[in-house]
Amino acid sequence: MDIERLKETLITLLHINEVYPNEQEVINYVLYRLKEAGVHYVQDSFSNIIARIPGKGEPIVLSTHLDIPESVPNLQYSVQGDYIHSDGNGILGVDPKTGLAILLELADALVAQEETSHRPVELFITRGEEAGLMGARNADYALLEAKKGLVLDQDGPVTEVVTRAPSYISLNGECIGKAAHPREPEQGVNALEAACKTLADFPWGFSKSGVTWNIGLLEAGTAVNTIPGSVSFQSELRGYDHEEVLSEARRLTQQVKDYEEVYNVTWNITVDVEFVGYHITKQNTLLTELDEVYKALNLSPRYFETFGGTDANIMNAHGIEALPIGSGYYNAHQYSEYASFSDMKQIGEFLLKYLAMDL
Repeated sequence: MDIERLKETLITLLHINEVYPNEQEVINYVLYRLKEAGVHYVQDSFSNIIARIPGKGEPIVLSTHLDIPESVPNLQYSVQGDYIHSDGNGILGVDPKTGLAILLELADALVAQEETSHRPVELFITRGEEAGLMGARNADYALLEAKKGLVLDQDGPVTEVVTRAPSYISLNGECIGKAAHPREPEQGVNALEAACKTLADFPWGFSKSGVTWNIGLLEAGTAVNTIPGSVSFQSELRGYDHEEVLSEARRLTQQVKDYEEVYNVTWNITVDVEFVGYHITKQNTLLTELDEVYKALNLSPRYFETFGGTDANIMNAHGIEALPIGSGYYNAHQYSEYASFSDMKQIGEFLLKYLAMDL
C-alpha cells in the first residue's frame, strides 16, 4: 500500500470539518472515491454506507465511522517525517480518519486484484459513532452478509486488539421541587439542594466492584433570583457483566427514590441500554485467524480489555463477531492528537494479507 497515497487521502479527509449529524461532505467524498474505484455501494435509511468488493470464500466486514468528536473550524497541523501532529489548539480528527483513509486505499488496491485472490469484503462506514454509536445502532443489518470482521477505531498500531468491551447503560434523572423567590425561601422547595444532598451519598467512580458510574451533566434552575425548582442530570454505568450493570442501575434508581420524602421532592428516572458488552476469547475463529496473520508478518499482538465502547459492541449484538484494532492514531480526542503514516501503511498491508490468506 502506497504511503504517499495514504498521506494524501488522510489530509484530504482531515480538511473536511463535520460532526454528527452534519456529515454530508465526508459522505460525498467517500461515495466519490468508491465510484472512482468502481465499487458497488448502498446507503441504508440512516445514510450509513455499505460497499461490497467481490472475492472468493467467506466475506469479511471492515468498518469505521465518518464523524469526528468535535468541530475543527481552523485545522492546523504539522507533518514531521512519519507523523502528522495537531498544533495543540484543537484535535486533528485522526479518530476515525486514519481508518477511513486506509479503507478507501484498501478498496482501490483490492479492485486492482483478481477477485479470486482475496475474500469478499463489505465496507461498513457509519455515521454518528461519536454521538453514541448512532449509525451502528440504526443500521440495516440485513444489508450485511459477513459474520465476522474488524473495526478500525482504536488507538495505536495494528497489533492493538480489543477483545472485551463493556455494556453501557444511561441513567438520567430529574428532581422536581418548587420554584420560589429567594426573598421567601420557605415558599419553595430547593431542588438543587435536594439533588446535591441525595447524590452526595452515592459512591462515585465505581458504584460497586466492576461497575463504573459517572454523572457527566447536571443542570439546575432558571434564574439567579429564583430558587431552583428542578434539577436534571445525565449519567452512565459501565461493566462487563450486563445483568450486573442493569441491576446496579435499578439499585441506584431506588436509592434516589428513597430520598423523595426526606427532601419533599419528586424524582423521575429513566434507564436505557445504550449498548451491550462483548467478549471474544482465544478459542474464537476470528482470533485464531488474526493470530495466523500476525505470525506471518512477524508481529506480536496485544489482546486487551477496555471500558470503552465502539461500533463493534453493536455489531456483536447483531451477530457479527467484530474486534476493534489499532488504526494508526494516538491521543484520541486530545489536542495532542497525532498519527503515523507508517502505522497506517502497515495496517493496510495487514488487511491485504488477512484477506488473501487461505484460512
